[in-house]
Amino acid sequence: MEYLKQVISRLSEIVKQMSVSQVVMLVAVIIGVVFGVVAVAGWVGSVNYQPLYSNLEQSEAAEITRYLAESEISYQIGAGGTTIEVPEGDLYEARLQLASQGLPNSGIVGYSIFDETNLGMTEFLQHLNFRRALEGELSRTISSLREVQTARVHIVIPEERLFAEQQKEATASVVLKLKHRGGLGKTQANGITHLIASSVEGLKPGNITILDYDGNMILSGAGEDGVSALSANQLDMTRSVERDLETKSQSMLDGVLGPGKSIIRVTAELNFQQYAKTSESYDPNQTAIRSEQKTEQRDMATKKGNENAEDNAENTSEVIVTNYEVSKTIESVSNAVGTIDRISIAVLLDGTYNSIENAEGVEELVYEPRPQEEIDRLMAIVKNAVGFTSDRNDQIEIVNIAFDKSYLTDQQKSLDEQYTREFYYDIGKKVMMVLGAIILLLYVRKKIRKLFDGLKKIIPPMPAAPSGSASYSSGGATDDDSESALPPIEEIKLEKRQHRLIDSMQKVANEEPDEMAKVIKTLMVE
Repeated sequence: MEYLKQVISRLSEIVKQMSVSQVVMLVAVIIGVVFGVVAVAGWVGSVNYQPLYSNLEQSEAAEITRYLAESEISYQIGAGGTTIEVPEGDLYEARLQLASQGLPNSGIVGYSIFDETNLGMTEFLQHLNFRRALEGELSRTISSLREVQTARVHIVIPEERLFAEQQKEATASVVLKLKHRGGLGKTQANGITHLIASSVEGLKPGNITILDYDGNMILSGAGEDGVSALSANQLDMTRSVERDLETKSQSMLDGVLGPGKSIIRVTAELNFQQYAKTSESYDPNQTAIRSEQKTEQRDMATKKGNENAEDNAENTSEVIVTNYEVSKTIESVSNAVGTIDRISIAVLLDGTYNSIENAEGVEELVYEPRPQEEIDRLMAIVKNAVGFTSDRNDQIEIVNIAFDKSYLTDQQKSLDEQYTREFYYDIGKKVMMVLGAIILLLYVRKKIRKLFDGLKKIIPPMPAAPSGSASYSSGGATDDDSESALPPIEEIKLEKRQHRLIDSMQKVANEEPDEMAKVIKTLMVE
């Protein structure tokens, strides 16, 4: 205890002898060391918690936490008591132990609900359990998709009616919690719709509605099964055909003229009329025996002769009935949907540019139109690329006109100016960083020197030099005078060396800032 008092007394004396800036720096160093030790200790002792189960019922969450406490597994509760988190190292072990205890036993149910037998179950409960199981299985399937985090499916299956006009259609609604906002496209939404429609008997895709976690409509079934859905598909098909024809012809023109020298647009008229034709014809000139029936009849007759004798005679008759089949031809024809009725092509061609020296001696580009022969050859190329035919009354129009490329010049000028600004900004930033590092280095060096100067006051002085040692003298001055005059001379020399060093560093920083930055970086690393 006495030793501790001596240490505290010694430290207080040291602090009193230090300047204000030295005290501030000492306190800052002590605080930095303390915070560093605390941060490192917290990082080493930190535990990474991972969700064990989410969306739990409160009663079931209580059972799980009670079991974790009995098993001495630390846990955290979040999301209003519906989520339980455990350390990452205990995650899988805790799940296995809870599964062996039949936990969790609520949440999403599937067809496993029918593993439990109940002899007193009514028909209503059977239908209810079937719907719950179907909803649970669909929710699990949808949740396994890449873009979906969780999903809930609600299905309404109406009771069967005696009359068809009174029978209501089945409906369904889906609520999705996506992993990323806007992560579910129309294609994925249609896939989920058809998945549910194919899994529920009597459910049409038009009766399915999909919402996201915030209540926004992703896909509404209203009208999707009627004319609007058909029209949307027809529009998509038409655009697809037009893009395909444009890509074919544009790639050929770019190969001949170069990129940016032509623009082509195609408008396609597709035939979406559907019809089926069945014809039945008979040919009377071609017949075939379908069936034949032959009937033979015999009669016995008695005749009297001249001598009163009787003769027996047999009468035979034959009836043949033949049925003929006239040849018949049945033909069913259905047309292809989406055939091209007519296409219209519009092509813009840029001319050629020649560099000509004007009257002022400055070279400028002069536009020259393309010859007609070249335009005709290009028209033939486009026709072959899109499948042009006059039988469909297809049309094509090619116009040779100068393209306005002034906007390209403006864009290039803007990009050049932006590059120049960024270049000088980058240089200025590097110079400021180097100057800041130099100023900081000089400031820290000065403060450290003052700190050591303050510490020298409490360090015992070095032993005195021997009496026979040489001493500085000037003009008959005594030894005492020379010893007292020596420190100011050394201090003046030290200040001159410091000024020369600062001047040299500034000169190097101005002439070679990159090299100075490398030196400072090396010193900081060491």
